[in-house]
Parts: sequence; C-alpha cells; structure tokens
Amino acid sequence: MELIEQDKSPSQLIIKGNTIKKHIAFTYDCGFDDSETATILDVLQEHHIKCTFFITGFWALNFPELTQRIAAEGHEIGNHSFEHPDMRNISYDDMIKTVKEGEEAILGVTGARPDLFRHPFGHWNDEVLRAVGEAGYKYSIYWSIDTIDWKLPSMQTIVNRILKNAVNGDIVLLHIAGNNTTAATDKAVENLKARGFSFVTVSEILK
Repeated sequence: MELIEQDKSPSQLIIKGNTIKKHIAFTYDCGFDDSETATILDVLQEHHIKCTFFITGFWALNFPELTQRIAAEGHEIGNHSFEHPDMRNISYDDMIKTVKEGEEAILGVTGARPDLFRHPFGHWNDEVLRAVGEAGYKYSIYWSIDTIDWKLPSMQTIVNRILKNAVNGDIVLLHIAGNNTTAATDKAVENLKARGFSFVTVSEILK
C-alpha cells in the first residue's frame, strides 16, 4: 500500500493498494448526475466483479433506487461528501459537516455507514485530511490511474488510459455521469482479466 504521509493528518491519503497481489480496484464517483449507472452495474454483474462507488449524500438522496441497487449487488459504497465542495475552500467546521452529512444520507438510504472517503475533485491539503480524520475516516482514497472520463473522451481512449498503466494494486478513477464509461468498463475488464488481474473493492485492495 502506498501512502502519502502528512504530518498530524489523522486520515491517510491512499493512492494505491497492496502491490503483491495481481489485483486492481475500479472506483466510480457519483456526484450530482446519472447517465450510465444502471448500464455500468449491468456490465459489472455480467463480469461477476465488485467495485467501489464513492457517492455524495446529494446523489444518494436523489437516486435512492440506484444507491440501493449498488449496495444490494455487493459493491462497496464510500462517502464523497454531501454536496461535492472543494474542501480546501470551506471552513474546518464545514469540512466536517459535509463529510458527516454525506455519511448520514448514505446511511439513511442503504442502512450501512460508509468507512472510506474520497475528496471531491481529489482536492486536499493537510487541514482537509485532519478534518476527514476527525470526522471518523482513517483512509482518504485517491487513485493511481485517472481515466479523465468526465471529459467524455472516446471509449478507446478510456480503455487505453487503463490498460497502458495497469499494475498490481492500482486504484482506477471512473465516473457514472459520462457517455462511454460503460463500454470502456466492459472492454477494460475483459482485457485485464486476460492479463490475469482480479477485481476487488478498495477495502480488499488495502489488505
């Protein structure tokens, strides 16, 4: 597991998991919109793999059936704040507030309390990590492969960004509000399986 160490930071920023095993974690961020969640879930089900979805409280409350489906199909749900602010630009108290409100919204919809956090936009600093730790999150999950699928590149571009860089322990960043992420997920999973990779949740890849 690769950590970015920060002094006096209760929440540890993680960019990669255990590199001994040939496994990889696909993660999907759910902020405000939905365009591909159902089809992504269909693909993951067809491939019999489990992933981690980082969901805002706003998204959980606006898409409760999808949130419940994610949980019911065995995927891991992490907290992505309540309203997806740049946490570097809000007060310390508001940092804790958005983390806790996101957590409570997810708990209310799924009946389970998340124990992983991902910063909105991937933006953080020492103060943000302290606040997230104070809110009860040991780990703040970053990523080692960024597909930049939110810019709506072609399916093949997304796939290439994953396959070109994939190594043991990678955490891959994807989004549910794209237009080619479903097809890219399908093709990337097929290729990575052929290379011998197994697919795990973030919690699993940290072991």
